[in-house]
Amino acid sequence: MRLVARKVWTNRRKWLGNLLPALFFLPLNVWGIYWMMQNETILGKGLWLVALGTVCGWIGLNLFGLVGNAYMRRALKRELVAKHVDFNDPHFFVGFASPKFINILDAHEDIGFLFLREEMVEFVGESNNVKVPKVQIQRVIFRPNVHTWVGIGRWICIEGLHKKTRFRLSIEPRERNFLLMNLIGSGAIKKRILDWLKG
Repeated sequence: MRLVARKVWTNRRKWLGNLLPALFFLPLNVWGIYWMMQNETILGKGLWLVALGTVCGWIGLNLFGLVGNAYMRRALKRELVAKHVDFNDPHFFVGFASPKFINILDAHEDIGFLFLREEMVEFVGESNNVKVPKVQIQRVIFRPNVHTWVGIGRWICIEGLHKKTRFRLSIEPRERNFLLMNLIGSGAIKKRILDWLKG
């Protein structure tokens, strides 16, 4: 029996989330740029190849940017239940980032579950556990992240004040296995948080 849980949010998974979409993007773009250089013109076949490569890259990112997402959700939930984390309150599977987090591999510092408890919002992930009392939350807004640049993602930011210090809890839904579906569902999750806050 394992004494230590196997980590699911690994660098390997982060690399896969970048490399698989790149297989859709790079070949056509490299071919297109090569054609432009050989023919000394931007217009024509080369431009069409670059445009097609960009579209294919967008599709690849949407389809494979969250590779292994369903497995990670099941595995992490199983581990957290074993640690007696209460799943009875409303919860969402999300990616999380602290305000100062920057990483070239992925926008998400950690993955886990955001819980709407009676008096607080709580994020429980593999590496982070953050609790924010409801009374300290001032607003819930959308903010851009790296996925916003290609039109298939955004942060839901829970912001407020704790002892005169401003804080921000940034989460991005991972409820679905495709980035675009999570973007579409982010509005409903934000509304759910706002309704909980008002309630």
